Amino acid sequence: MAWVVAIAVLAIGLSFLLNRRLGYILLAAAFVAGCGLWWYSSQQAEKSGQVKDAVAAEASADAASCPDPAAPILVKFSNGNRRAIARISFSLTGRLKGHSSVAYRGYLRDDKIIEPGQTSQTCFGLLPHGFAAPRPETVVVGDYDWMVDISLVDFLN
Repeated sequence: MAWVVAIAVLAIGLSFLLNRRLGYILLAAAFVAGCGLWWYSSQQAEKSGQVKDAVAAEASADAASCPDPAAPILVKFSNGNRRAIARISFSLTGRLKGHSSVAYRGYLRDDKIIEPGQTSQTCFGLLPHGFAAPRPETVVVGDYDWMVDISLVDFLN
């Protein structure tokens, strides 16, 4: 993108040296193209935000739903979009109850296909190096508030 801008500035500058009328025409065309590109990219960003916001996620330490001690965290994903989800990348964070700092952070992904309007539940294990120093010797998952932050959503075509 920077190269395109640099070339446009150079071309417009040279056109002003050679022919002022041509320079003004190129300057106006570059302005219109820049405004159109800005509008298109802002629409795409807004649309992407709406799509990502339509995917909800929550995490909890649920021993009844996740009886395996190697995967004690239940993560629920809900698809509120019109397209099926192929993969979700997210960060799972844990804070000790009553504390504001993040004690655990793990970057994970789930590749279960979630149809529009459906919900998916998956049990995840804790990554050993996800805990902030000093790492606890024993982890009681019920002592933490678990949260999910979705970073990427891939849809089926």
